[in-house]
Amino acid sequence: MPILMFIGLNIQYKLYIMKFTLKKPVKWSGQTPLPEEINTVNSNPALSEFELLSMLATLHGITAFDILIGATEGTEKDRAVSEVLNAFQQFISPKMPLSNYDNKDARIVK
Repeated sequence: MPILMFIGLNIQYKLYIMKFTLKKPVKWSGQTPLPEEINTVNSNPALSEFELLSMLATLHGITAFDILIGATEGTEKDRAVSEVLNAFQQFISPKMPLSNYDNKDARIVK
Protein backbone atom coordinates (compact mmCIF):
# COMPACT_ATOMS: atom_id res chain seq x y z
CA MET A 1 0.00 0.00 0.00
CA PRO A 2 1.43 3.39 -0.92
CA ILE A 3 2.21 5.65 1.99
CA LEU A 4 2.73 8.90 0.12
CA MET A 5 0.99 10.11 -3.02
CA PHE A 6 1.46 13.29 -4.98
CA ILE A 7 0.24 14.61 -8.30
CA GLY A 8 2.49 16.35 -10.81
CA LEU A 9 1.89 17.14 -14.47
CA ASN A 10 -1.38 15.18 -14.36
CA ILE A 11 0.49 12.00 -13.39
CA GLN A 12 -0.15 10.33 -10.08
CA TYR A 13 2.91 8.89 -8.34
CA LYS A 14 2.80 6.42 -5.49
CA LEU A 15 5.79 6.36 -3.18
CA TYR A 16 6.40 3.36 -0.96
CA ILE A 17 8.27 3.73 2.30
CA MET A 18 10.03 0.44 2.95
CA LYS A 19 11.41 -0.30 6.40
CA PHE A 20 14.31 -2.78 6.50
CA THR A 21 15.41 -4.09 9.92
CA LEU A 22 18.62 -5.98 10.61
CA LYS A 23 17.53 -9.48 11.66
CA LYS A 24 20.77 -10.61 13.32
CA PRO A 25 24.20 -9.08 13.94
CA VAL A 26 26.70 -9.22 11.09
CA LYS A 27 30.44 -8.66 10.86
CA TRP A 28 30.86 -5.05 9.76
CA SER A 29 34.08 -3.08 9.35
CA GLY A 30 32.66 -0.28 7.22
CA GLN A 31 33.55 3.39 7.34
CA THR A 32 30.19 4.19 8.95
CA PRO A 33 28.51 2.08 11.67
CA LEU A 34 25.73 -0.19 10.47
CA PRO A 35 22.29 1.01 11.65
CA GLU A 36 19.66 -1.40 12.97
CA GLU A 37 17.05 0.02 10.57
CA ILE A 38 17.16 1.55 7.09
CA ASN A 39 14.15 3.16 5.40
CA THR A 40 13.84 3.70 1.67
CA VAL A 41 11.35 5.71 -0.36
CA ASN A 42 10.68 4.60 -3.91
CA SER A 43 7.89 4.37 -6.44
CA ASN A 44 8.56 0.65 -6.90
CA PRO A 45 8.94 -1.72 -3.93
CA ALA A 46 11.39 -3.93 -5.87
CA LEU A 47 13.67 -0.95 -6.51
CA SER A 48 13.77 -0.33 -2.76
CA GLU A 49 15.97 -3.42 -2.48
CA PHE A 50 18.51 -1.85 -4.85
CA GLU A 51 18.34 1.36 -2.87
CA LEU A 52 19.06 -0.64 0.30
CA LEU A 53 22.05 -2.34 -1.35
CA SER A 54 23.37 1.03 -2.53
CA MET A 55 23.03 2.49 0.98
CA LEU A 56 24.89 -0.44 2.51
CA ALA A 57 27.70 -0.14 -0.05
CA THR A 58 27.98 3.59 0.65
CA LEU A 59 28.04 3.05 4.41
CA HIS A 60 30.83 0.51 4.00
CA GLY A 61 32.83 2.69 1.60
CA ILE A 62 32.57 0.64 -1.59
CA THR A 63 30.71 1.32 -4.83
CA ALA A 64 28.16 -0.61 -6.86
CA PHE A 65 30.91 -1.15 -9.43
CA ASP A 66 33.02 -2.86 -6.74
CA ILE A 67 30.18 -5.30 -6.14
CA LEU A 68 29.62 -5.93 -9.85
CA ILE A 69 33.24 -6.67 -10.76
CA GLY A 70 33.98 -8.68 -7.63
CA ALA A 71 37.40 -9.13 -6.07
CA THR A 72 40.23 -11.58 -5.68
CA GLU A 73 39.41 -14.06 -2.93
CA GLY A 74 40.90 -13.20 0.46
CA THR A 75 41.63 -9.54 -0.30
CA GLU A 76 40.42 -6.53 1.67
CA LYS A 77 37.98 -5.69 -1.15
CA ASP A 78 36.63 -9.27 -1.12
CA ARG A 79 35.95 -9.02 2.61
CA ALA A 80 34.23 -5.64 2.14
CA VAL A 81 31.97 -6.92 -0.65
CA SER A 82 31.14 -10.03 1.41
CA GLU A 83 30.22 -7.92 4.44
CA VAL A 84 27.91 -5.70 2.36
CA LEU A 85 26.18 -8.67 0.72
CA ASN A 86 25.80 -10.47 4.06
CA ALA A 87 24.30 -7.35 5.66
CA PHE A 88 21.96 -6.98 2.67
CA GLN A 89 20.72 -10.54 3.15
CA GLN A 90 20.13 -9.93 6.86
CA PHE A 91 18.15 -6.75 6.16
CA ILE A 92 15.81 -8.28 3.56
CA SER A 93 15.44 -11.64 5.32
CA PRO A 94 12.98 -13.40 5.69
CA LYS A 95 11.75 -12.27 2.25
CA MET A 96 11.73 -15.38 0.20
CA PRO A 97 12.73 -16.20 -2.38
CA LEU A 98 15.75 -13.91 -2.50
CA SER A 99 16.01 -14.69 -6.22
CA ASN A 100 13.65 -15.39 -9.09
CA TYR A 101 15.98 -18.19 -10.24
CA ASP A 102 16.37 -21.74 -8.95
CA ASN A 103 19.61 -23.55 -8.08
CA LYS A 104 20.13 -24.37 -11.79
CA ASP A 105 19.83 -20.68 -12.76
CA ALA A 106 16.48 -21.23 -14.48
CA ARG A 107 13.80 -18.57 -13.99
CA ILE A 108 11.11 -19.54 -11.50
CA VAL A 109 7.75 -19.21 -13.25
CA LYS A 110 5.11 -17.60 -11.05
